[in-house]
Amino acid sequence: MIPRNNKKINPVRSSRAAVLRTRVSGVSETSNGIKVLVVGGAGYIGGAVTELLIAKKIPFSVYDALVYEHQYLKPVDFIYGDIRDYKKLKQVLPKYTHVIWLAALVGDPGCQIDEWMTRAVNVEPIKWLVKNYKGRILFASTCSVYGKSDKMLDESSPLNPLSFYAKSKIEAESYLVKHPNTLIYRIGTAFGLSDKHSRVRLDLAVNMLSFKAVNEGKLTYFGGTQWRPFIHVKDIAMAFVNGINNKAKGIHNLNRENISIGDLAKKIGKLTKCKIQATEHPFQDERNYHVSADKARKAGLLKGLKYNLEHGIQDISSLASFSRVSPEESTVHFNDKHLAGLMKDNKKIWKKRI
Repeated sequence: MIPRNNKKINPVRSSRAAVLRTRVSGVSETSNGIKVLVVGGAGYIGGAVTELLIAKKIPFSVYDALVYEHQYLKPVDFIYGDIRDYKKLKQVLPKYTHVIWLAALVGDPGCQIDEWMTRAVNVEPIKWLVKNYKGRILFASTCSVYGKSDKMLDESSPLNPLSFYAKSKIEAESYLVKHPNTLIYRIGTAFGLSDKHSRVRLDLAVNMLSFKAVNEGKLTYFGGTQWRPFIHVKDIAMAFVNGINNKAKGIHNLNRENISIGDLAKKIGKLTKCKIQATEHPFQDERNYHVSADKARKAGLLKGLKYNLEHGIQDISSLASFSRVSPEESTVHFNDKHLAGLMKDNKKIWKKRI
């Protein structure tokens, strides 16, 4: 969204913002001189990242345009801003030693809605960042860049992007590797619940299948032979926080477990006690890959990771069992549906110019 001029902020909104900008009690302002800007920190991964930063008393601020939220109630320092607003970023960035860059249009369907906008959000701000920021950058990329392969893949494996989303991340990586102090995580498929402020995502395989299993009492899955690397959102957050003081640079795969969709469905069926049924209907998503995270493990970036698939399945099935999540039809749970709605309604975030 187009950032508001501070002189024009409504007094009520200003007063509320003043409260929300107050730091959590106990957060130290002197953590070896480190101060982190979490770009996209109000989102799904950002919620878990900020929880850990609070726990570890690392000073930080969240910079976010609230694309998926109507408000941000977490009591941490918050800067409302669009990543395409380079003038504002240029004023903000020098105050921070580290940037955790999570902001992006995420997922194959969502990025196909408007390829121009996908580049404007996923690529162009990264080009600008590399040229204008001298601190440490920790960046969220994706294992989707590998596309389709029957081999165990590491960071040196050939790339085979099957979507514009993956292509946009590869292009962003190509600029980031030129920066002298960048850590890039190619993240596997996320799952589970983030913090209590973040939305529940039901467009992720584990979450979606777990929700359907409980909500419908049965689970029908397509294909089943295709493999994916999975990692809990809280473990993704731990890896980002581990990377703050770690000297590792360059590209690192980030996942905890490789499993086929068929075996995942069986695991969910066993835990939720629902009926499982495979269908011969062709699976539209062609991605299929096993990913090794040995490089990240050897670099010490995976210390403290502890959430397995069972944790994530229980996260979602518990919510579904007690009807503590809005119906599946609610668009906010799905990146592509929500973004399509913004475009249809001509919201400011979707305007081509800022």
